[in-house]
Amino acid sequence: MKIFKVCQACDRIIGEIELDDLTSQSVDPIMDIVGNVAYALCSVCAHEMEMKPRNVYH
Repeated sequence: MKIFKVCQACDRIIGEIELDDLTSQSVDPIMDIVGNVAYALCSVCAHEMEMKPRNVYH
């Protein structure tokens, strides 16, 4: 059975995943599965949300 993989932030379809792949070691740990949809972040949204350390001097 195939499950759609959709971005949580922009609702873009990232791809699809086989149900058997969900039990493997390489599953995305932040993937949230609801019904037959797996929510994760696409690479664009993940890059935009990436936190980078900033130096703030007072």
